[in-house]
Amino acid sequence: MAMDYTGFAAELRDLGDPLADEVVKELLDEGRINSVNNLFREIGAADSPIPGQTPGALREFFESTRAFPDWVEDSRLRDTAAFFRHHHMAASAMQATVGLVGTYLSPVGAYTLHSTHRLSHQPHRRLSQSTRIFMGMGDSDAFTEHSKLVPTCQKVRLVHAAIRELHRRSGEWDYEAMGMPVSQLYTAGAALVFSVGVLDGMENIGLTVDRDEAEGFMYAWAIVAHFLGVPDTYIHEAMSSHTRAADLWHEGREHEWASSEEGILLTRECIDLYESYMPPGLEGAVPAFLRQALSDRFADMVEVPTSAFDLGADAASVGASTLLGSPVGHNPVSDEVIGHLGKAVERVCREAFTAGQETEPQMADRIG
Repeated sequence: MAMDYTGFAAELRDLGDPLADEVVKELLDEGRINSVNNLFREIGAADSPIPGQTPGALREFFESTRAFPDWVEDSRLRDTAAFFRHHHMAASAMQATVGLVGTYLSPVGAYTLHSTHRLSHQPHRRLSQSTRIFMGMGDSDAFTEHSKLVPTCQKVRLVHAAIRELHRRSGEWDYEAMGMPVSQLYTAGAALVFSVGVLDGMENIGLTVDRDEAEGFMYAWAIVAHFLGVPDTYIHEAMSSHTRAADLWHEGREHEWASSEEGILLTRECIDLYESYMPPGLEGAVPAFLRQALSDRFADMVEVPTSAFDLGADAASVGASTLLGSPVGHNPVSDEVIGHLGKAVERVCREAFTAGQETEPQMADRIG
């Protein structure tokens, strides 16, 4: 019998990542976090050589966690490739907005994100680091031995471990109320938000996704969850199919999503940043887009402002979308918004880099 969300959460809420956690404890004890963050820039692909100066425990971690799991099937990856061929821009735009706000709707997740001082008040930097996985998933080599996505996931896995260990050392984390910091429930839940939540959002704004392609997108996130450290047992339990994942997440969302001060603040920063990239005539498009994709109920929890901008979601038509590049059921107005949001995601990453802000995932050495 499939596990319900209550059972799923009970098993994952207090579960960390022993392999990554032990590596990070050693790096923190030796004061090597900053030097290791510099090494991250030199590991660009799954088949990149590990720099010679890499500490032994870290070298072993990168080498032992870079292989694809034996359950990956080429036939399912063809559906993944088809999804990104047709929907890469839309998916990136959705993940960088609806997906991120979905993580902010988790009060524990929002509190954890806000507690990492390195990213406070630097939305370009925070969002550029957050979107590296989304942008990389559509690369032609993302799920090959030359993958750039795999080392990005390995680095994010270590970032999560650093947050767990720093909160443990602070003595201020309320384990009884919040469970393990960045627990496997948080990581698996984020994978569900960025997959099921994004597919839901696409449907809500009038984008049609073929069933096999939706399964391919779900499968991509199952693989990403593996590389982020979620045990395969729970990946198979939660993400074996889009239907199973959707059922589990829609149940879980009722337990996990709520209003919080941190979630409201992070959402406001996200909206303000992307609104700054919208051209004349699209003022108010970002909050309107979020409200349509999330529904008013959940948008209200993080105080997404109401907007006079009309997405015209009831005027959906079918035809060749010039912005999205494929024949899909679409709404011309929401297509235009998605097109500009997709370009904004690319600009956020580019401008963070050219402004000298670190766009690689980075471990923190203190909580602020």
